[in-house]
Amino acid sequence: MKMFRKTVSLILAGVLTLGIAGCDLSGSKQEKGNVDDVIQSYGKALQKLDEEKILGMTTWDESDSEYSDFKDCFTFDANAEYIWDVYTATAGTIELNYKDTAIKVKGDKASVDVTYLIVDWKTLYKEQYFSADDLVKAIKDSMNVITTEGSIEFTKDGNDWKISKITKLDELMEFGRTWPNLESKQWPTMPTDDTEPTDEPTFPTGTQYADSYQKAIAAYLKVLDDNRAAITAVQETYRIDPVGIYDIDGNGIPELYFLATTGDSPVMNSSFFIYSYNENAGEALKQIEVPDIIYMAGSGGLYQIYATSNRLIITHAGGEDSDFKYWTEIYNFQWDLIASYRRNCLYDYNAPEDQASTIKYYEEDVEITEEQYNKVFKEDANNTVIVLAKNYTPSSGDVEYPLVSKPSFTMLAYENAYTYLESLKN
Repeated sequence: MKMFRKTVSLILAGVLTLGIAGCDLSGSKQEKGNVDDVIQSYGKALQKLDEEKILGMTTWDESDSEYSDFKDCFTFDANAEYIWDVYTATAGTIELNYKDTAIKVKGDKASVDVTYLIVDWKTLYKEQYFSADDLVKAIKDSMNVITTEGSIEFTKDGNDWKISKITKLDELMEFGRTWPNLESKQWPTMPTDDTEPTDEPTFPTGTQYADSYQKAIAAYLKVLDDNRAAITAVQETYRIDPVGIYDIDGNGIPELYFLATTGDSPVMNSSFFIYSYNENAGEALKQIEVPDIIYMAGSGGLYQIYATSNRLIITHAGGEDSDFKYWTEIYNFQWDLIASYRRNCLYDYNAPEDQASTIKYYEEDVEITEEQYNKVFKEDANNTVIVLAKNYTPSSGDVEYPLVSKPSFTMLAYENAYTYLESLKN
């Protein structure tokens, strides 16, 4: 795969040949050449995920917001070590395309519009692979790409050109915050409170475990069969993949979770469900149901569902523009509700020139301070192991913003989830 492609306008080249080559309206050729060198070095460093080299090419220090934003793009969760080869293979496909004529130099400032090409990891990460090596091979063999338009700005620092701003890098680097759909035994077991994380993932073994695992698969297939219409209605109505399979509680048997329509008007509201296999009952039991997590009216409903080593956090939001609410339920891994919070965002639009907003915070139904509220969410967001499902990205000012740098499970279409479970049967 060709890594860098600079497209030269033949028409412009012809015009320059005819006599106006001396009129370089974008800056001197020498300065443009120096900027060009920086662009190419930046592109090569991106392919190698060489964070420190890129930082050395910038004007930023730790107090700059650009520095923080860049670090977020290159913040991989500790568990990423288990699939690091997948991430490096994905980054290795990055191409940085731009036109020679697009490099603009004016005094000590310069800029260029660029097009990033990267393998279509979004499709590949959703497909089922039984090892990281298989996925790496698929990445290297794939000819399909995702295109992202961005720009780079530069400032001259002495005799050197330095990068001062990069746009759309977070969009390009989203693959580093997404877990691919590897066979379940490739996934690390989440540590519990009374055990220390180990360098290698551990999984239950033995005949009893294997038997329970197979029973769980059969039970989850039955749940999917029973809820097929409700799940596929979500898939078709909202154009999302609604099914997840992940070992949330770390006991070696994954949980099944999904979005499904509920009520008499199925396309109007959809709920979130978690099922886990219960050995004593011999079936998958519904452990959690959060009603109306997405819906058709108004804002449509937002959600972030994530897990630490010992807590499951479900945040969902909705309401009118003038009265928007965030609800959060926190569960332990016995699936008991242990805390609930609410954030009310009230906006007064009666005075257009003097709009006012009021935010109130509650634990259960008791009002608490912003500091008390933020303390809970900052700890959980920072300690998150996996983002299980989401339909929005927190903004930089949001208390859950650390989630953007955490691994994120790629949800599955109903058919893919069913096929995946079928493939695990003996």
